[in-house]
Amino acid sequence: MNKIITIFCLAFVLFAPQTLAAKKVQAAAKQALPLVEAYIKYEQTSWQNYSFSIAANLPPTELKYQWTIDEKETYETEALKIFLPQGEHVIKIRVEDKYGNVVYDNVRLDIRFWSLHNNWLWWLLYLIVVCVIVYYWVVKIVYLVNRKKVSRQVREFMDLLDEHGWVERIIEGESKKIGKNKS
Repeated sequence: MNKIITIFCLAFVLFAPQTLAAKKVQAAAKQALPLVEAYIKYEQTSWQNYSFSIAANLPPTELKYQWTIDEKETYETEALKIFLPQGEHVIKIRVEDKYGNVVYDNVRLDIRFWSLHNNWLWWLLYLIVVCVIVYYWVVKIVYLVNRKKVSRQVREFMDLLDEHGWVERIIEGESKKIGKNKS
């Protein structure tokens, strides 16, 4: 039993310093990595709102950031959320590590009104569709109420719009109910 403990202690004394030294060298090598690359990642959160962040080979806590928007505005933050007006914009980033290594990147964005991300465009389209539907129903109801007073061509055209005749049946049913109530 003593031989086993002696061999174990001897092995520990001989090999442990080497593994501890190797771990220290690895840890120092990991900490000494310079900043090599940093790229802008961006996401469009809504029509003119963007969220920017950085993908780098070092953790974000070890870096300094400087964002420049259109050579006018400067921000020093890790991530950036910003509203950009219509037009062309250039977003630049300057990333620096604790050893003074600097990496630059930029992104060019073109923001247009006619975009599928534009909520105002969708609301305008929705309003047009609703107006067309309402206009159709108003014209159809006015036509059915005054059907005998319009020309034959107008009757043929309007009957094409309602080929199944269910709108006409609804209005005739309602007019019969009104006629019974008056009597």
